Amino acid sequence: MKVFVAVLFIMHVSQHASAVEMKVNEGAEFILLPCQVKAAVPTDSLVEWRRSNPSIAVHVRRDNRDQPNDQNELYRERTALRQDALESGDLSLTLKTISLVDKGIYNCTTRRGTTILSQAEVQLQVVSKLKYLKERDVFLGLFIVTLLLLLVCVGYIGWTIMTSKNKDTTAANL
Repeated sequence: MKVFVAVLFIMHVSQHASAVEMKVNEGAEFILLPCQVKAAVPTDSLVEWRRSNPSIAVHVRRDNRDQPNDQNELYRERTALRQDALESGDLSLTLKTISLVDKGIYNCTTRRGTTILSQAEVQLQVVSKLKYLKERDVFLGLFIVTLLLLLVCVGYIGWTIMTSKNKDTTAANL
């Protein structure tokens, strides 16, 4: 039993260690999620891209034809595979119009019947525009505070000079 648990743990670690991690900014026009197989994929195979947690069909190609009715509506008209994907072995997915909901783990699986031919995993991180806005706003806020402090210092120095001149003028008049 202990050996079985150890083997499962090693398999679990090795699957996640092989995952490709990618980062993209929210609002980006597109990103290419990589999935390469060493040999051409038979044309009667199923190529499926899914996002996990929850499991959602992102793109499906069956018998060398895209199946938009099999994919989640969130991804319709936002995904594409190369036309020669099966022949070239390049099953990379183009995901268009990136939003925060696209963040997650994507799995690329090829099957022929019930036999899994290949699998790949891509972890996609989507960086929020708000993060950049917050960083910019902090910088802008610090700049404005610094500028105001500088103006206060210049005003104080000017007031001190004017006050000392007035004292000198008043003392001279007496």
